[in-house]
Amino acid sequence: MDTAGRKKALLISIIPIICGWCCIAAAQSHIVLLVGRILAGTAVGLMAAPVQVYIAEIATPSLRGALIGAPFFSYSIGILFIYGLGHSLHWRIVAWCALILPVIAFICIIFIPETPTWLVRHLHAAKASKALKYLRGDDEKARRELSQLVLRMEREKSFIVTPGKKKRTFWDRIQKKSVMKPLVIINLFNFLQILSGVYLVIFYAVDIIREFVGEDVSPGMAAIITAAVRLVFTLIYCFLLRYTNRRIMSIVSGLGSGIAATTIAIILLSIDSSTMSDAMRTICALLLVIYIGCNTGYMILPGIMVGELLPAKIRGQLAGYIFCLFNLVLFAVAKAYPLIREDLKTSGLFLIFGISSLLGVVLIYCVLPETKGKSLGAIEDYFMENSWFWWNRKPIVDEINQDRRISRGAISIS
Repeated sequence: MDTAGRKKALLISIIPIICGWCCIAAAQSHIVLLVGRILAGTAVGLMAAPVQVYIAEIATPSLRGALIGAPFFSYSIGILFIYGLGHSLHWRIVAWCALILPVIAFICIIFIPETPTWLVRHLHAAKASKALKYLRGDDEKARRELSQLVLRMEREKSFIVTPGKKKRTFWDRIQKKSVMKPLVIINLFNFLQILSGVYLVIFYAVDIIREFVGEDVSPGMAAIITAAVRLVFTLIYCFLLRYTNRRIMSIVSGLGSGIAATTIAIILLSIDSSTMSDAMRTICALLLVIYIGCNTGYMILPGIMVGELLPAKIRGQLAGYIFCLFNLVLFAVAKAYPLIREDLKTSGLFLIFGISSLLGVVLIYCVLPETKGKSLGAIEDYFMENSWFWWNRKPIVDEINQDRRISRGAISIS
């Protein structure tokens, strides 16, 4: 992604998902089906990083949060779309239908510009200017932003090879405060997010829902209900990201999902699900809806972190590493889920979900800076400070003054 560009990385990542759905739709054996699933899964992992980085680098600070949340809204639509089709159509037809979207995406991406940040860092100033004029629609805004990007690149003298100076390796770079801090924060939160059950509820929606409602709801309908709830709340969160501070939204999301999951665990520990009354089943179902809804904020947050917190100079490399580690841990936890559920029961699982959600709140409160309305450069400068903790931050520097001060020193954010 850092070498070829964000746009090319997106195009390359779509190819295996197209091949994967073709294999699944045309499969005549289990081996071909597995190959298709591997290709599609690989594509999902490949495209996660460039999507978030691309959006973060082309968006204005005021729209960045909502736009970074948009892929998760699309993800929720896709889940509901496939669940809905799978409920009534043959799986081969569903596979062919799923092939349509990546083909359309590939064609559309061909016509979008590369990110100005990448172009400037690869000495394509003319192309960066053209891209900014296209994205901003205003020559003066494009000129100011281009100047800002060039100034930031010139300040990073330690990452530029000079005669007689040894070139810094990737491992040298991640030891810098502006790199190590966001890297640790994102990976810690990703781990807690996985344990909070965000994706486990998606993967095992049928089993979890039927624990509360019994056999009254068909497996297909249970999956559709879960997907619909997540879609609605994803849309709400994307809207809130436009107007609400990241920290407030994330803390409320974590508290809501943590309290709901812990309450479900206490109820299941107190009452056997097989003897649960209809009224109590209804309460548990409502708590599950609250949990899924609030937990959706946690689903979106890692994408925002990757897009906003990582320094531009190695944003692509770090994003790829983060999503690779995330998917490896998620794969391990998802595969271990049946065994864990057998040992701890559903009550134990929801207790883990609740505790992990609340620990996420503690992490967010302590170390996550407020990034709404701040430029990526200002956020990067924030992490150059010595302190890890949010309450030791320096006064806010607004966006108006940033253009004047960016060439004179570090800029702090709240």
